Amino acid sequence: MRGVVFENQLFDHWLNKKSQDILSKMDKEQVTTEDMLILTLKAQTNHFHHMDVEFREEFKKIDQRFDEVDKKFEGVDKKFESVNKKFDRLYSALMWGFALMLTSIFGLYLKIFLG
Repeated sequence: MRGVVFENQLFDHWLNKKSQDILSKMDKEQVTTEDMLILTLKAQTNHFHHMDVEFREEFKKIDQRFDEVDKKFEGVDKKFESVNKKFDRLYSALMWGFALMLTSIFGLYLKIFLG
């Protein structure tokens, strides 16, 4: 059996058997409208099966691409974290420098004007 349509093995078995019976009698007997409908249904179920297989393969490829993108974002996230830490250290150093500069200016002000 190829692919089980809609997870219904009973239906798939019946459709396979019925379509084989119809195909075997095509040269000997006239095919009825009902027979043509069954063959059409069989063709559609085969088409759905192939499309299902193709879509599942494409979805796997898409999942792999998303995994690759996630890994790239993890790398970028680590770089941003590193830059953020450097910025925090620089900010802290600048604040200390600014505080020392203000203290020095205030000290000079006191010495010059107070004596």
